[in-house]
Amino acid sequence: MIQIVTDSMSDLTPYEAREMGVILLPLTVRFGTEEYREGIDISRGEFFARLRSSEELPKTSQISPDAFRKAFREILSSPDNEIVYISGSSKISGCYQSACMAREMLDTPERIEIVDSLIAISSEALLVRMAAQHAPSCHSARELADYVTELRDHQRCFGMADDLKYLVLGGRLSPLVAKVGSALSIKPMLKFEDGEILQAGLVRGRHKANAWYVEKLEQYPPRMDVPIIIAGCDCPEEAEKLKEFVERQKLQLPPIYTMGVGAVIGTHVGPGLMSISWIER
Repeated sequence: MIQIVTDSMSDLTPYEAREMGVILLPLTVRFGTEEYREGIDISRGEFFARLRSSEELPKTSQISPDAFRKAFREILSSPDNEIVYISGSSKISGCYQSACMAREMLDTPERIEIVDSLIAISSEALLVRMAAQHAPSCHSARELADYVTELRDHQRCFGMADDLKYLVLGGRLSPLVAKVGSALSIKPMLKFEDGEILQAGLVRGRHKANAWYVEKLEQYPPRMDVPIIIAGCDCPEEAEKLKEFVERQKLQLPPIYTMGVGAVIGTHVGPGLMSISWIER
């Protein structure tokens, strides 16, 4: 059996992971001296309620090598099991490195394949979803890892930060630029590229942001056998509105699904973030 493992940078909930047969390992989030395992000790709603009222950004921590070692060892206790771990981007978290260290602590490291998604949020979730669907047809963890890597190399992920306060608190935007941007309803458009979150442009208002997403879908047409994932950070209604907007366009698109955003990305970009992810043809 090939067991897929991922981390909470994928923004999958524990329920969503269980439904796919995936083991989800949580990162931790810390408000002051209080530390919580994402999705286990603190719910998504509780996290965002605290984030909105906090004067400082909480801290997030990677999964430790020992936590990976214990999880991998338990899975490999069955002699027929292999593992494919799909990690959040190694450019924004140390989870990939921790997993590589854990693999070398075990007696049979050859039974573990580790794929750096070079992304997070809905794109990482999309890779996990496709891996779970494809796993039954694979003869080995290596075969499944190669399939995931091929998808990864053609992924697209774009987003929009809604509340500039969190970019300022995280040092990604100057207070002056944020003040001007908020006054003019200017929103920074974001993209994942080479494993990092980068600014991709500026738009004025959510409607123009939605049109910008459509332009990107036309520029990088999606594969029809892989769904599009739209994620909303503590704003499920806005995610559904964007889904409906995209579906009304005269584009040839695969099915579109929506999901939420968790603590790791939510900490740095804040509530109201929207993202859209797909695999380019």
